[in-house]
Amino acid sequence: MKQTLTILLLIFCSTVLIQCGKCPRGHLHLDSTKSWLPLEGGTQLSFLDSAGNLTRFPLKVIDTTETVINQDCGGSYQIDYITTTLYLNSSMTDSIYFSLATGSWLCVTAYSNNNPNMTICNIFNQTKKAVVAKKLNNYVVGNKTYKEVILILHNQGYSDTIDSIFIANNAGIVGFKYYDKHYTLQ
Repeated sequence: MKQTLTILLLIFCSTVLIQCGKCPRGHLHLDSTKSWLPLEGGTQLSFLDSAGNLTRFPLKVIDTTETVINQDCGGSYQIDYITTTLYLNSSMTDSIYFSLATGSWLCVTAYSNNNPNMTICNIFNQTKKAVVAKKLNNYVVGNKTYKEVILILHNQGYSDTIDSIFIANNAGIVGFKYYDKHYTLQ
């Protein structure tokens, strides 16, 4: 997971340099998109499956600031990021992992047997194309209506063990499909 975050930070930092043409200085804070992963302090989430069974999935949330050294610019700066991992089985080989960095850079990677099942980055921008992520307003997931929801669709070419992940603003992960069962946040 740490290696994935490092790669995502490098991609983000490269994107910042290409788009802005200047080197970041100071502290790059998370913006209002932080409300999409508000799970800090939680250690588990309870979901109902499509048969009505309750499952409590372990949750790991890291909300941190890290110093990044930029080789191209010859300096360092601080960057905020949040990672959230929902473990789907007791051996923790199946999981849904989110990382959010400054610049509204949200990525999701789902793992099945420790192998990537889906990987999508720049999710907020992807909703504009509505191919791999769709933004939905006043949308019902389970028995709750959420004002803003993003449905993250499955990548073609990967196994479909984990599919259709729903995140909601001010709630975080609210639904997903796992081994053909639909799970919704209780």
